[in-house]
Amino acid sequence: MFSSPAGAQTNTYNRNVVAFAALGSTTYGYGASVISSTIGQPGCAGAAVACLAVMWTGDRFGRVRNLQAAGLLGILGGALQGGAANLAMFQAGRFVMGLCIGLMVTVTPMYLSEISSPRRRGWLVGHHAIFLVFGYLLASWFGYAVYFASNPSFGWRFPLCFQVVPPLALLCGTPWLPQSPRWLVSKSRHDEAWMELQRLRKSSEDPDDALAREELREIQDQIALDRQKLMTWGGNPWRAVLSKRSYQKRMAIGFLTQWGAEFGGPLIINNYAVILYEGLGQKGHMPLLLSALWITTAALIYNPGGAWLHDKVNSRRWMFITGFVGIIITTSCLAAMIACFAGTDNKAGNAMGVFFIFLYLAFQGTFCDTTMYIYISEIFPTEIRSIGMGFSLFGQFAATIILLQTAPLGFAAVGWKYFLVVICWSVVFVPTIYFFFPETSQLSLEEVERQFGDEVVTHATQDREDVRATINTYK
Repeated sequence: MFSSPAGAQTNTYNRNVVAFAALGSTTYGYGASVISSTIGQPGCAGAAVACLAVMWTGDRFGRVRNLQAAGLLGILGGALQGGAANLAMFQAGRFVMGLCIGLMVTVTPMYLSEISSPRRRGWLVGHHAIFLVFGYLLASWFGYAVYFASNPSFGWRFPLCFQVVPPLALLCGTPWLPQSPRWLVSKSRHDEAWMELQRLRKSSEDPDDALAREELREIQDQIALDRQKLMTWGGNPWRAVLSKRSYQKRMAIGFLTQWGAEFGGPLIINNYAVILYEGLGQKGHMPLLLSALWITTAALIYNPGGAWLHDKVNSRRWMFITGFVGIIITTSCLAAMIACFAGTDNKAGNAMGVFFIFLYLAFQGTFCDTTMYIYISEIFPTEIRSIGMGFSLFGQFAATIILLQTAPLGFAAVGWKYFLVVICWSVVFVPTIYFFFPETSQLSLEEVERQFGDEVVTHATQDREDVRATINTYK
């Protein structure tokens, strides 16, 4: 007999696949942040277009093929920017890199969720946010290092050229990545799905692969049931998305999750941190150093800690709510420090402003950054997962475009009052999460459908009363 509970089984191969696939997340983090506060619009526009494209390409070509396409686009985009001979070439490179980013940020968490076991999904899908912020870390430290470069051309070309490294590494390894078992089943490639799932769940405690067999049967039966129900709309998932109430709810929640997380302020503070630090009395290289240290705390502490907590706390909703309550408190205090002490010689007041910038990240990185991607990768059934993920991440980049356009104008016109956008949004978003977002933690992707009122065929999880008790606690 095996001792691993249903849904908890994973192995070294599964963990290695997750870690390698998350290189796509590093591509996003680095590519999105390098020079983003200066010329971010073309990249965001490209990302938004790619998110909409994934709504079709995700199912048509599969998760791994989309990652390969993203890798090629990332190499091309980075090369165009690093070797740009004029502004038009540079902007074209930013747009192409944006296409890469949109594919990576949409497909990576979707792929990770589909190969992860339910009770380890928080940690495994959380690798997306961990590797994402590692990309931000690289961009920040490169930005600090090239501040001291004697060659101005090297100072801006090298960070741009480095954009090709993560997608190149990912592209080289994708031939060995397993296809998503759920995508294979949806294409009636059941034998291949079994081979991939067996490798992902292989364990010495389960020599007969009983848990993998049960999981495959659950996936097959649920996809068959969903396909049968889809015939109500002529077998067309797009018609179902527009007509079925539970699907409409998912689409709205997915969009709000990503839109809401961006309006929680991480890009405002990350992209304009140097300006904020200068306003709080930091001079010379110190704003760049503080910015790099700020993102380093997220990469080494907060995002990994948040991913780990997800499989301990067992509630996506309360992780998200805790994060936004912390955002309200820290941004309110930061705004107060800027209002009272920015531009003055009051070292204590300015130091407190810097402190609240760092404290903000403790809440945002630990409780929000991981949750936003884990949650949306769980709430959509296989038949519309690509559509839902693409639409949700489109919401993220739509919010990003708005914030990148308005933040510099807002800081110049109203100063600290611009943070009221973050504060007011967060105050509204907390009760929205509490009352309208169903819990998904610890459930298989198939069983999550029950949380939205849909019919579910379950096998591996139907007798797990401990999981049901946990879920009911957080309703």
